[in-house]
Amino acid sequence: MSDERCFIQVFDEPFIFDLDTIGTKITYSIVWPNKGTVSEKALRELQYLYFYDSTVSDIADAPDYWMDPDGIDGWFFYGDEDAKILRVESIDEEREYSYIDLQGTCIVDSNLAVFTVQQESFPLGAAHGMHSTDFLTIDIETGNAVHLTDLVTDTNLLCEAIAHAIQDLDVNRETRECLFDEFVDVERMPMPRNFTVDSARNGITVYYGLYEITPYCCGIQEIRLPIFWLSKHVPLTQYAKRVFGPGCSIE
Repeated sequence: MSDERCFIQVFDEPFIFDLDTIGTKITYSIVWPNKGTVSEKALRELQYLYFYDSTVSDIADAPDYWMDPDGIDGWFFYGDEDAKILRVESIDEEREYSYIDLQGTCIVDSNLAVFTVQQESFPLGAAHGMHSTDFLTIDIETGNAVHLTDLVTDTNLLCEAIAHAIQDLDVNRETRECLFDEFVDVERMPMPRNFTVDSARNGITVYYGLYEITPYCCGIQEIRLPIFWLSKHVPLTQYAKRVFGPGCSIE
């Protein structure tokens, strides 16, 4: 699925950069599971990951509100009450403009399908753009989404393990050197919302977005948790045993 919508916002007087007309382009290109391959609950999770809306019953309708000036991303348009917002066929890309771009892909790895959702945006006049990467893992055999709670028995211990992984494992050195002061040598890290299982089934990578634990310039943070190491810090579930095989221990 893909679409593009363009808008111009017209002001009575020059606004940003002495412009009285500001263009905005909103684009997306995503993949969606074949009918009957994924549970209804997982479909709603994926739909929310794409468009921040899990209520629309037909995925074809979900982008409409997301792409509308009065919808989810309405904040992207400047709040001058007298400004007019008009939908147009295209904008002049030779001039500076605002944009939002959403890309969704899927990679099937053995019995897991990993959906990756990347969004990039830049509102004209901002100091810099923003970007994010989110993941949803689906068990192909069951059609259900896989969450960290399906892999570990105690998320409090997991948050402690993440803190130790940053402090002790060399693979996470770059994150350790970039942390905000409040996260240096802490006993536990915030619960991450994102994770992936590596294709070799050697570990879990958890993710923190821009500004969550490090400055913007450090980017999205990837904390690697080798499964043999993680299993010594957090009891893993029987489901984790099936995912990772004999490389992990179950208490």
